[in-house]
Order: sequence, then C-alpha cells, then structure tokens
Amino acid sequence: MNNLKELFDFFDKNSDGVISRLELIELVEILLSERGLGKSTKIMKEFDIDQNGVIDFDEFKLLCETLLGDSFK
Repeated sequence: MNNLKELFDFFDKNSDGVISRLELIELVEILLSERGLGKSTKIMKEFDIDQNGVIDFDEFKLLCETLLGDSFK
C-alpha cells in the first residue's frame, strides 16, 4: 500500500489530495504509454465514482488494480 500511496502522491503534483484532469493526462502517458488526453477522458468517466471531476485515492486504487493488475493490490 505504501508504494501505491507514493505513486498517487507523485501524480498529485500540487498535493491537494486528488488527481486532476491535467495530472491524470500525465499519469496515462507515463504508466500506460498512451496519449493522455483521449484516454484520460475515458478513465475519468469510468473511475471518478463520485463524479466530482478528480480522482481521489480510493478511486486511484481501483484504477491501478483494474488497469495495472494485481501488483498494486
């Protein structure tokens, strides 16, 4: 879990406790090696469970488990 929190904190550039759309674009480009803009829109729709326009840590955990596999559980 510590590694996951460190990863979350790495992408939470302004340390506000959530990953914004711009931060998510960078995450997609780095972790998934894809162009971030289009993919980030799809990810935001699927993983922004409370639909507040950002990814919080619980949503980030679900994102990592779904997209990156069991190594992040």
